[in-house]
Amino acid sequence: MGTDLQYIMRTSSRSYMRNAAMISSSTSSSWSNGSLNSCLQRLVLLSCCFFVLICSWELPSCRVEAQNSFCQALAPSPTLTKFVDQLPIPKQIAVNTTEISIAAWKIKQKLHRDLPPTTLYAYGESQETAVYPGPTLEAKMDVTSRIHWDNHIPDEEHFLPLDRSIHWANPKRGGVPTVVHLHGAETESIHDGHPEAWWTPKGEHGPTYVTQHNSYPNTQRPAMLWYHDHAVGITRLNVVAGLSGLYFLRSPEDKLTKQFPYGEYEIPLVFKDWQFWPNGSINFPNVGDNATIHPSWCPEYFGDTILVNGKVWPYLDLQPRVYRFRLLNGVNARFFNFTLSDPSLRFHKIGTDGGYLDTKPQILSSLLLAPAERLDILVDFSSLKPGDVVFLNNSAPAPFPVGEDQFNPPQIGSVMKFQVTKKAQPENSKLMEMLQQQQQGVTSNDSSAPVLRHRQIRLFEADDSNDNPTVSFLEKRRWVDAVREFPVEGSVEVWEWINTTPDAHPIHMHLIQFQVLNQQPFNKTWYLNGRCNITVDFPKPGTCFTGPPIPPEIYQTGFKDTAVVSPNFVTRYRIHFQTSDGRDFPFDPTLGPGYVFHCHILDHEDNDMMRPFKVVHATKSGLRGGHHTKTPYSKEEEGFDSLRMVGE
Repeated sequence: MGTDLQYIMRTSSRSYMRNAAMISSSTSSSWSNGSLNSCLQRLVLLSCCFFVLICSWELPSCRVEAQNSFCQALAPSPTLTKFVDQLPIPKQIAVNTTEISIAAWKIKQKLHRDLPPTTLYAYGESQETAVYPGPTLEAKMDVTSRIHWDNHIPDEEHFLPLDRSIHWANPKRGGVPTVVHLHGAETESIHDGHPEAWWTPKGEHGPTYVTQHNSYPNTQRPAMLWYHDHAVGITRLNVVAGLSGLYFLRSPEDKLTKQFPYGEYEIPLVFKDWQFWPNGSINFPNVGDNATIHPSWCPEYFGDTILVNGKVWPYLDLQPRVYRFRLLNGVNARFFNFTLSDPSLRFHKIGTDGGYLDTKPQILSSLLLAPAERLDILVDFSSLKPGDVVFLNNSAPAPFPVGEDQFNPPQIGSVMKFQVTKKAQPENSKLMEMLQQQQQGVTSNDSSAPVLRHRQIRLFEADDSNDNPTVSFLEKRRWVDAVREFPVEGSVEVWEWINTTPDAHPIHMHLIQFQVLNQQPFNKTWYLNGRCNITVDFPKPGTCFTGPPIPPEIYQTGFKDTAVVSPNFVTRYRIHFQTSDGRDFPFDPTLGPGYVFHCHILDHEDNDMMRPFKVVHATKSGLRGGHHTKTPYSKEEEGFDSLRMVGE
């Protein structure tokens, strides 16, 4: 109690002194005639400060208001004992052609034995069943699933601080806007969760809203997807509040399913980082780095407490056998680099965002997982005996890849505990047999198809005079600016992401799965100062590149819908605008409001690091054949080559 009160007094004083300085500045000119001396000014300041402190101490109604939470200087969470809560497994719901209804609700949820219940927004079929993470939806390949998404959040305004200085849904009649994006799905754009297709419980709709009755054809490769809110300008708030869940797409023809562990031995792990007040509520900044520009927006939200499947530092009882884990990084901004405390154990990576690897499984001692990325892994615990414990640890710095001490307290290094409690039941096969089966069972789309076009997308960050980030851009364009990318249905393009910022960004593409071709280091300073040309190949004179292209990192391999774009590198995505298993889309991708690409650090996405794209038919674009055609352009794509400009 004393520590909490001291922090409130400290932050109240910090908040007050900012305002006091403004008062002093504004009054000094009116008092400059000498009628009032400096002693009176000080008396006014001290009186106001005394009021703030008394208010914090005595009056609960004042105390809440005084509990300011400063961007990147949050009060630490209360100390919570690790590994006292068992890992929960989200409820499963089958989805198919019979429509089901899932809504967003306001709930209270117990996240740790010693923490009071936390206010959340969560998905469920009813308020009684709503939970974070939401129910796991189980779909079958080539069987359309139909879901009616609804919004029953009663609040007039979000319970987390809302920053109206950035472009957001802004319903005129109040309420919390929501719209659901099935992340990784290949679906028509009216069902994709377009950011401007939001709605509220009062019936107010965004400009691209069409329906809440969504259809997902499920014609892509089997994979673990996830669903989350995507409302423009408040995605970070709604996802922090709890609006996300898993979606498994399975195939009856998938011979690997029964070869790998399944049922109770296939376990989803959804990772989250939160910061808490002692009363259990989420500690989220309400004072921004530069409140004169953005009152509460913060460049990244990093919590100091790790949750898995909605429990703080949980434990999992298991048998000494092979388990299959399906991993999702469901945070706002934190990267994870997972290791196991037993050095004899390894992660056997068999799949990524878009399903199974089309190469042999990767045997790894660590796993890097960026926001929104998923991994499909096997871990063989058969060498352990009852009573043995293994810890899942994290070593990724935040922000990634350099890190700053205040975002990396020691407890962030712990994630969860595995403890062997009983003997193993008989298995269908041993680990090596499982891995051999996988190599025989995976097909991929045609990687030999010719590239029609290259695009370059530059990543920028704008800072204020104190080096506080104020906005992040893709191509120095805002979300509301006109569409500039018009890829051709069925074509192959290479998108080159030029990262001039100091941080790594997980860039997500809606509609399609892609593969990372390579990445190439470049001289950012020369590029931004116009001293070199990014279109000149290495090692020719005048190039910005400082080395040749290098293969993707191990964490960038496989079929992806989100991949890490590292600072000081050009990262190239090979994108085939068709289904991930090489078929034509079973819908017209040129219809509706279109799709988006964005950084999946949600604080960046909400503040303009998101852009639209629209798929077009070849006849409309005027682009045919298998080469980089420069003419004729469609009207929309005139000036495309201007995107391949020298750094400014």
